Amino acid sequence: MSEQRITRGRSVSALACCMGVGLWLFLSLLGASPVNAQPTEADLEAGEQIYLQRCAHCHGVEGDGVGASTDVVYPKPRDFTSGVYKFRTRHETEEGNWLAADSDIARSIREGLHGSSMPGWETVLSGQQIDQLVHYIKTFADVFEEDTPGLELSFANEIASSPESIARGKEIFETVFECHTCHGTDGRGNGEEALAGLEDDWGYRIWPANLTKPWTYRGGSGRRDIFRNISLGIAGTPMPPFADPDPMAEARETDDPEEKQEIEALARELQEDTWHTVNYVQSLWTYPQEPEVKATLTAKRVDGALPMSPDDAAWQEAPVNYYPLVGQVIQEPRLFASMTVGVELQALHNGEEVAFRLVWDDRTESAPGESEEMETYGDAVALQFSSKPLSGMEKPYFLMGDASYPTDLWYWRNDPGDAVLTRTQGAGTFQADGNAGGLVSQGQFDNGQYRVVIQRALQTEQTDTEVQFPIGAFIPFSVTGWDGSNGEFGGYKRTVMAWYNLYLEPEPSKAPLYLLLVGIGFGLIVEFSALFVTRKNHG
Repeated sequence: MSEQRITRGRSVSALACCMGVGLWLFLSLLGASPVNAQPTEADLEAGEQIYLQRCAHCHGVEGDGVGASTDVVYPKPRDFTSGVYKFRTRHETEEGNWLAADSDIARSIREGLHGSSMPGWETVLSGQQIDQLVHYIKTFADVFEEDTPGLELSFANEIASSPESIARGKEIFETVFECHTCHGTDGRGNGEEALAGLEDDWGYRIWPANLTKPWTYRGGSGRRDIFRNISLGIAGTPMPPFADPDPMAEARETDDPEEKQEIEALARELQEDTWHTVNYVQSLWTYPQEPEVKATLTAKRVDGALPMSPDDAAWQEAPVNYYPLVGQVIQEPRLFASMTVGVELQALHNGEEVAFRLVWDDRTESAPGESEEMETYGDAVALQFSSKPLSGMEKPYFLMGDASYPTDLWYWRNDPGDAVLTRTQGAGTFQADGNAGGLVSQGQFDNGQYRVVIQRALQTEQTDTEVQFPIGAFIPFSVTGWDGSNGEFGGYKRTVMAWYNLYLEPEPSKAPLYLLLVGIGFGLIVEFSALFVTRKNHG
């Protein structure tokens, strides 16, 4: 009897434990509000209010991608009425639809789309609010009522990066998937198809991603993100899918073991080749993430003549600073959709002259009037300095100064390819010409990248009206640029950055060596003196 009670007691305890766990899971699921749960009317109403407050100004009240900001952003806001989403983890459906899973839409809302005007809302909206927003956004497209998302993408057979894998990925990139036709041989988004003109499904001109800058990958730069984009393509764009939605379908239909094995091997090979391509794409990165901006650019001191060629090996000894560039949006006419992401800058000096090397990616080598669609201009870049000596923390207005604090622009343009000195007292006074001003330069365009060197003497005779470069001092500078094929020109439509400091490295101090020699000499004197005294005392 006692054993039966014990057994029955244990059963009751186990049952109570299971019921408790089950109740906990049930309550947890209720609180979690999973995105795929059927929304209530309250959820849809809440989602609508969030949408109107946070999303409609870009995506439009009707969800058609036509909002107040549509004309001034790149890429254009998503048209939710189409039901087409670029970044998904689901294959095409049997009905031919590229539907995103709820979790895919939620991720885009939560994390935003890098390199675009779509911000991440994770710190603004709660998980429940994001879920409600997903449900409401889906109401714009009837296709979500008529169809369901396709099969989930498999990330199996991942290949770790290695020199062999990267070499295989390069081969697939160029000869099998032919990615270079859009992304270019070096991955800068300047392939022949891109230069000829690519459009999305809504008729907007678009550019392939610059694969060398992963922080601009709109759908994320993780390994699975890259694998997903290669496998499923980017819906609504010319980027095609390369994966079979159901690679094992034929294998299931055959009874021939050898044929089944062959089909499975081919499916595995395609997945492995995609992973090889992922490894190659990652090998193209100039940096794994956007570099931290340094407040000071150090001009390293060297002996002898400064390098004039942008590809001179001497530049390998100079520190590299990266500076992001943004469109000028303070004054009319504004540049909202800039194409240039940033510029790398180096500096060297020899005590008499200073040289700057500027490197930036540009998909097109622009020329004035080359496009029938829009007015185009030459590509250009300029280093900006204060025209007159500064004291304390004062600096000119970063948008080309003003009457009280004018600026010197060392302005280089790809046509004719020489640098000139032009002085400005505000953006409206800028003129794309000037005198040599003692500047010498050399620039080149190479497969989607500009590399330019500009040199000048540290000191000039116009000490009160031209920038001077005292060694060991901090000198404010900034960079501005023009992408002519993007309609950038003049003092307003251009990319800009804030002021930073240039520091010219002094000549290495000889004091330590001098003190060492003095110390050695003093030590010898003491030693000989002691020896002399010792001998005298013993004498």
